[in-house]
Amino acid sequence: MAYNQFFPQGYGVFNPYQQNYNQAPQQIQNGGFISVRSMEEALNYPVAPGNSVTFKDENAPYVYTKTKGFSQLDQPIFEKYRLVKEAEPVPEAPQKPDNGFDCEKEIKLLWEEIKAVKTQIKAHSEFHRNEVESDDAE
Repeated sequence: MAYNQFFPQGYGVFNPYQQNYNQAPQQIQNGGFISVRSMEEALNYPVAPGNSVTFKDENAPYVYTKTKGFSQLDQPIFEKYRLVKEAEPVPEAPQKPDNGFDCEKEIKLLWEEIKAVKTQIKAHSEFHRNEVESDDAE
């Protein structure tokens, strides 16, 4: 078979020992996030219709999402989120319910009532004791 510049040698012939791999360039991914260097890079990243892609900015504390509708005529929706580290929340001490009820005040009032009742009981028992003594004297 003679060499022809329009049909390279082996054209149309199946060779099981020849391996052709068409590998697409791969992006570095971190747990489902695609790493980008800027917001512009995320904006220019192609997204297939009906899909959503999440980007992590390597140079700024932002995460971006780009979502494209099912129609090729739909404009992609681009959203920007700022990552903020929050401190551990300090557990708050349980607060007393504010329903207008003061326990300490009520306890003091009850003690005063108890003292008054004790005084009445003493007076009543002394009155009966004097009455009994006067009945015995007759």
